[in-house]
Amino acid sequence: MHAAYYIAKGQKTLGPCSKDDLRNFLAYGSIRDSDLVKREDEEQWHPVSSLLELHAEGQIVADGLTVRPIRRRVARYRDYNRVPYDQRGGTVLRRMILGFLFFPPMLWWAAVSLYTDHIFRQKKDENGYLVVWGRWVEVLVTLMIILNAVGWWLIITYSSWILGPGLSELMKGMGEAWDVIKGLLNDTAAK
Repeated sequence: MHAAYYIAKGQKTLGPCSKDDLRNFLAYGSIRDSDLVKREDEEQWHPVSSLLELHAEGQIVADGLTVRPIRRRVARYRDYNRVPYDQRGGTVLRRMILGFLFFPPMLWWAAVSLYTDHIFRQKKDENGYLVVWGRWVEVLVTLMIILNAVGWWLIITYSSWILGPGLSELMKGMGEAWDVIKGLLNDTAAK
C-alpha cells in the first residue's frame, strides 16, 4: 500500500497525496521544500526537504546537495472539459488539417500550440489522467509546414505563369476604365 501524505501550505492543508503527487508539486513549483508535510500515520509535521524517499530520487534541493530535475510544466487533467481550448487534441488536429489544405496560418497556430504546450486526448491512462500527444507529432507538424510552404509556392508560381498574361491584360483594361471615369468626373465638374 502506498503512503498518503498531507501538505500544510500557509493556512491550508492539502491531501491525501501520493509520493508521485509530491514529486509533481515540487517539480512544478506548487510547493516548496520548506512547506510542511506529514504521512497519514504520523502526528508531527516536517519540512518537505526532510522526506528521505524524495532525497533518494534527487527531487529535493536541500542545502544545495541534490538537484531537482528540470521539467516542462504540465498540468495533469482528468476532465477533458477543463483542458484549455488550445491544448485539446481535436482543436489542434482540426487546425492542422485545415491549415495544411486551405489556410496555412491555421497550421502555424497548431504548431505554436504543439511547440509550447502539451496536447491532450480524451482518452485516459491507467491512473485516470488524460493522455498527452507524443513528441513525434512536433516532427510531423514541422514536416507539414515545410511541405505546405513548398506546395503553396508551387501553386502560386504555376498560377502566375498561367494567369500572368491574362492578369496584365486585365490591369490594362482597368487602367483604361479608370481613365474613362476620370474623364467623366472632369466633364461633370466643368459644367
